[in-house]
Amino acid sequence: MEKLECIPINIWDDFYDDGYVPEGEKLETNIYIETDKISTEKQREYLGILLEYINKNLNIEDVKLWIEYYDSRNEYPDLIGNPDAENMFFDRYEIKLEGLTHERLNEWMFILEDIDITVDNIPFYIYSES
Repeated sequence: MEKLECIPINIWDDFYDDGYVPEGEKLETNIYIETDKISTEKQREYLGILLEYINKNLNIEDVKLWIEYYDSRNEYPDLIGNPDAENMFFDRYEIKLEGLTHERLNEWMFILEDIDITVDNIPFYIYSES
């Protein structure tokens, strides 16, 4: 793995506004490592550390969290073999979140932006943007 200054971790904030979730839909988003310089095995390890921190230190009431492997080829199989789409495929581990509101995310970010988690001598840098 190339030496990184930080492990960039994005909490995707482009999901339904609080109070405006269409009937039959859910508040869903994810947390992922935003670099291709970290192997999927290390992504899983690092996100596991973050998930443990969240479960122990943040208000997770009404929020379901789990780690899942995501491969965009499974989501868009009809694009496989299309030369215009092939370079856009990606795979990664993500912490999936169900039930996280924007209000709760804001509460979390006050804490997560300043946490001091370092693994393999590389600090986590946690932010939220879409």
